[in-house]
Amino acid sequence: MHLRLTLATLLLISQQLLADPHHLTNCELDQEALLPSTETTSPEIKRDSPENSGIHVDLRNPTYKYGAIYTTEGGTVRSENHNLRIQAKSLQYIHRGDVHTIEAEGDLLIQYKGRAFVGSELEYDFNTNTGTIYDGKTFASYWFIGGDAIHLNADGSYTVDNATITTCENQDSTWDIHASFMKVIKGDMISTNGVRFRLFKMPVLWLPSFKVNLKKFGEPIFNYELRWDSGLGPRIATRYQLYSWQDFAIFGRLEYRWATGFGGALETEYHPTDFNTHFVTKSYIAKDRLVTATEKMQRYRIQGDFKSQSQDDRTLAICAWDKYSDVRMPNDFKSQDFEINPTKTTIFYTRHRGNIVLSSFKLRPRANPFESMKQDLPTLFVNVHPLEIGHTGVFSMSSLKASYLDFVYSTQLTSSLPSYHSPRIELREKLYRPLHAGPVTLTPYVGGIGIFYGNSPSSKPKWLGVLSYGARAEATSRRLFETYQHQIQPYAEFTALSHPTVQPDSHYTFSIQDGYDQINRFRIGLRNVLHTRIKKGVEPRFIADLYGNAFFADRKIPQLMPYGYLDLLWRFPSVHLTSENAWNFREHTLQYANARLQWTVNENIAISLEGRYRSRFDWRKADHDNFILDVTRSQSELLQSPLSDQRVTFLTDLFIRFTPLWECRIQSHHGFLRLNEKPYNEIKIDLFTWISASLKCRLSFCHSADRGINSVSGEVYLVKSQ
Repeated sequence: MHLRLTLATLLLISQQLLADPHHLTNCELDQEALLPSTETTSPEIKRDSPENSGIHVDLRNPTYKYGAIYTTEGGTVRSENHNLRIQAKSLQYIHRGDVHTIEAEGDLLIQYKGRAFVGSELEYDFNTNTGTIYDGKTFASYWFIGGDAIHLNADGSYTVDNATITTCENQDSTWDIHASFMKVIKGDMISTNGVRFRLFKMPVLWLPSFKVNLKKFGEPIFNYELRWDSGLGPRIATRYQLYSWQDFAIFGRLEYRWATGFGGALETEYHPTDFNTHFVTKSYIAKDRLVTATEKMQRYRIQGDFKSQSQDDRTLAICAWDKYSDVRMPNDFKSQDFEINPTKTTIFYTRHRGNIVLSSFKLRPRANPFESMKQDLPTLFVNVHPLEIGHTGVFSMSSLKASYLDFVYSTQLTSSLPSYHSPRIELREKLYRPLHAGPVTLTPYVGGIGIFYGNSPSSKPKWLGVLSYGARAEATSRRLFETYQHQIQPYAEFTALSHPTVQPDSHYTFSIQDGYDQINRFRIGLRNVLHTRIKKGVEPRFIADLYGNAFFADRKIPQLMPYGYLDLLWRFPSVHLTSENAWNFREHTLQYANARLQWTVNENIAISLEGRYRSRFDWRKADHDNFILDVTRSQSELLQSPLSDQRVTFLTDLFIRFTPLWECRIQSHHGFLRLNEKPYNEIKIDLFTWISASLKCRLSFCHSADRGINSVSGEVYLVKSQ
């Protein structure tokens, strides 16, 4: 009966092929028709058995013999229960007794547990859900993994014998990580033994073991740099990843400078995926010397950055530190992938946003003795969100800030400028009431500011009080056209502070938040805005803001309206142009003018041009819209201070892609018209080229006016070709 079943099966196949020409080269068989039987009745099929259900065989011109079906003309085998699909030139499917296997080779492609594999030959056992791919390769994140044999496990993990990892798509890779044994779990986490990092098949580094999470390779695993600085000679450096597992990674840097010796850095990264936390540390130490010094010195930089935010975004914690040996250290060891704290601050800050109260805590000590800065030791801030008083329409906004502040000067200035410190408690209250009349909104307000200083230049406590009041009126008029919307927004704002109870020179000034003096300022302006109606939600295409500032009853600024302003912005798909301008009516001169053009010419060329002009009457202020300094100090006094710094600056940035393999970036910085300094010109030219699909080279020339040196550097780094 077994022979009759076999003949019947083959006959059924022949009839299907003849009846349907479309299936002349393909025949799909359920495994139930392939099970042999030694009984005299029809074979018993175990339908409920998981290992005997859901396997489909689709072969071209198959042959069936002794419980096996095979072909040499191509086909596929798939099983949803096993999460498996096999495609090959030669396939042999066997289900005989306890044997339930498949063998495949030639143009082999396997999809298993959500991952694709290729190789020369496959052996897979359906009873154990395991298999072996010989001369196999697979793809994880941006990485290619291959080896003499890839052993598939039932849980989706796999091991690799004589394994290699690389980003090169070519069969002969430029570089790779070679290991005698490799285990891959959870898709992209790799554990290896006997690791050799190879470049052009030559070992460059050996490690006894290596663990890495391939998804954490957001940066090149290797980075080589050769640099030549005038006066300091050549320097060669390399950066590589030592360890990566789960959400944690460790990087190492090693460099050697001919004139000074070895240096190195250790870096760590922690980026968990299940909550919003970021933690990075970078520490560098080396024997080095300054350009202007002849003796070697121990130089270092220790920096870290931690940021964590709650799931509801209500709580935020930040901790950063930056400790370095000398003031020139951050610029001498300047690298884009090394800089994580551009502000070079050391701070701990936490904030919580509640439904009614916003609170924060800040601790900011001085980490480097050669810095002059205000230390928060610490500062506590509480702000109450605007609350309506009854049903009056009047809103109240209150805040409290309590600090112990210590302003310390650099150790180089302590002999002439002594440090000062004081407890400081500040209380603010503001009442405002929006009034609507058609398109016009008027919002008057009144408030008070009270500050207690526990110490002062006279060594006595000081109580400072000042009254604030003012109003803002604005209106909006709209007109719709076919392709855009035009808005005209006239506005006027009056802000005033009363005479403070303590003069500015009688209390300590730690920051701009201590600068209070009597001021009466009136600002009036007209704003024009054009929005496109074709694309909803995009930023305005054009903005023009024309306004002026007037000051009343101020002896320091005798003219009613000394300054007028015009800010312009054009935004197009490939061009972005901004212009900020101010005219000084008092001196009949241009106060300042800043213009910037950003133009993406095409996919191969991009240009950025920027010009900045500042007259000697435009003071160097952190907040240009704060005029307390202008009404407190006379113009003649400010002209004699470093706050008056006339200059003209031009910045250029040009990117050109000559060919798909060659790119160039040219940046320049030019300054002149400074009263006590010579003109300067700085330029940096970077030339990039692809050596291979994953190996990129950078050649750079830099002329720095600050240090007065020229430097030539080169870098070879491994990346994933896009």
